[in-house]
Amino acid sequence: MSRKLNIVISLLILASIALTACGTTATPGTVKETVVVVETKVVEGETVVQEVVITATPEPVSETPAEEVSLNPYLGSNKLDGNGIPPTFFDDVHIRKAFAYCFDWTILIDEVYQTEAVQSKVLSLTGMPGFDPEAPFYSFDLEKCAEEFKLADVDKDGVAAGEDPDDVWEMGFRVQMLYNTGNTTRQIVAEILQGNLAEVNEKFVVEILGLPWPSYLASQRAHKIPIMTAGWLEDIHDAHNWYQPYTTGTYGARQNMPADMKAQFKTLLDQGVALVDPAQRHEVYKQFNQLYYENVPGVPLVLATSHGYEQKWVEGRINNPIFSDTYYRTISKTAASPDPTTFTDLTIGDADTFDPALAYDTSSGNILQNVYETLVFYDGEATDKFVPQLAEGWTVSDDGTVWTFNIRQGVKFHAGGDLSASDVAYSFQRGILQGGYSSPQWLLAEPFLGVGMDDITMIIDEGASADDRETLLANDPAVLKAACETVQSKIVADDAAGTVTFTLAQAWGPFLPTIANGWGSIMDKEWVIENGGWDGSCDTWQNTYGMTSAEDPFSQIANGTGAFKLDHWTQGEEIVLVKNENYWGEPAKLDRVVIKIVPEFGTRFAMLQAGEADTIDVPVEMRVQVDPMVGEMRVYDTANSTYGSIQNVCEVNTDLLGLERFTACDTPSDQPLRLYIGRPGLSQDVILFNFLIE
Repeated sequence: MSRKLNIVISLLILASIALTACGTTATPGTVKETVVVVETKVVEGETVVQEVVITATPEPVSETPAEEVSLNPYLGSNKLDGNGIPPTFFDDVHIRKAFAYCFDWTILIDEVYQTEAVQSKVLSLTGMPGFDPEAPFYSFDLEKCAEEFKLADVDKDGVAAGEDPDDVWEMGFRVQMLYNTGNTTRQIVAEILQGNLAEVNEKFVVEILGLPWPSYLASQRAHKIPIMTAGWLEDIHDAHNWYQPYTTGTYGARQNMPADMKAQFKTLLDQGVALVDPAQRHEVYKQFNQLYYENVPGVPLVLATSHGYEQKWVEGRINNPIFSDTYYRTISKTAASPDPTTFTDLTIGDADTFDPALAYDTSSGNILQNVYETLVFYDGEATDKFVPQLAEGWTVSDDGTVWTFNIRQGVKFHAGGDLSASDVAYSFQRGILQGGYSSPQWLLAEPFLGVGMDDITMIIDEGASADDRETLLANDPAVLKAACETVQSKIVADDAAGTVTFTLAQAWGPFLPTIANGWGSIMDKEWVIENGGWDGSCDTWQNTYGMTSAEDPFSQIANGTGAFKLDHWTQGEEIVLVKNENYWGEPAKLDRVVIKIVPEFGTRFAMLQAGEADTIDVPVEMRVQVDPMVGEMRVYDTANSTYGSIQNVCEVNTDLLGLERFTACDTPSDQPLRLYIGRPGLSQDVILFNFLIE
């Protein structure tokens, strides 16, 4: 009897709850009905179901729409259910270590780079502070890969995956690894991981997806790619330029690296770059190497040596590895070419933007270095020597903090404006104020604002509004104006004297290389303002902070002083440059440059064979097809830091690898290509993990 009484009481309580529920939001004009089902067991073992139905009157209220849940298509189900991964999958250090141990460098070096590469154990390059062949590094080990997966705690319940049936080892995962279409080396990197992870556990599924370069770059910047291979071509030949981008800079931002981890890296970065003594810098960077190894935000892959081609009719091409691509002004072509006045380059990646303050990819940089010009430029093949360009000369104070440049006179922009000292000062001011970590402006911010002050927001709110224009705009207008005035006070033009004076926060050894690349390009101030750019006022600069290529008014137009002008850009197809007939210096020898975006290697190769292309992008694994076309070569001389004289090639044995593949002789060959081989590269790829995938 007591149980029956309890049932009645329970039903009354539930009925009361249901009546209360009638006061919640309902769809207008409908009757809200609540059904309560209670299951009980009587002594005899019979199951009795009690049902109470309560009808409420309609209420004239508005329906609250359900919040739409947005899923990332690269994460499968977006859950740890065997059919996807959660957005925080890679914030578990054991997952990152597992992926590192599952990569096979030997396959990449031998089969992809054909032995013309070595494993990168640290981020810095040979000869730089921080380069340490004794530093700890990951190597291919499937047993350790499995061990790390079993130590992971992806579902964050405090139980290691090896002992938890609901975690990654038993559940498995499915994730997409992306690469930019046409980059078969990155595709193969993904395939190596795909195969090894499946061997460790058949429930581990990596799907490989190629995206066109603009989409690939946009997805990076939107923090949507879970795991990717990202490359870096050094901006300046200095260790800081390797450690910063992969932690606190460009890629660190795209990885959504945790603030505490980023802070640890930043402390060491600031210490290292502020030191002058290479030995002291080396000791700091050794600590950095250890921290990078322990936290595994990325996995350095290999450092390759050069192996590039051009048609033998090409003359005067400067092979400087720090160039974004080809510098066209010095190039000419012999009469053997079907079209001696046009240079045709077939590439796999399209440009992102033509704004020098924002462009930070090699495809865009290639256009900038030919259309725009900088105060100083690289001296031929040297990565550490410079010659005047838009500056006729310069002086430096004894303490290394004040640089004064004499601006070249009589120079005109493509649109007709005259170059002035004010254009130079404005260009640098605009770049630093536009800032943002997806741009190269960190390279300029630190010399002017101070070590570690790598974005304009650092002197406003200690970086709290970095990459966030809306947050920046919420700051005190007086503080914003003061920041702009600080920048303007450090970069001062004197049009009467034709000089620009730069006052640095501290001596900065690599200042010349810092201003020699595309982000140091000089723009016409009046033209920029006329086309919707910053008006030069300290009351308005914040409105253009953190510009993206999609909104940037200068992403698709250009007006420089270079030997070539932008003729047109058909996105995804081609970029065409034409000779600047009013160039201030020695004019270009070519009339046109055609850069075609051709993702498929077969098409590029066919055009090279037909003589329709002067240079093409050749993936390492495709060299075996192109090498038999080599008729002469220039081998890099490490002792003299330059390519040697031309040698004829009379035999190519594709069963051999590297330089051994080519037999030099005195007899000229009728094969059409010239090979450049053996120069240590200034770029490398790193597998990167996204800590919080959006």
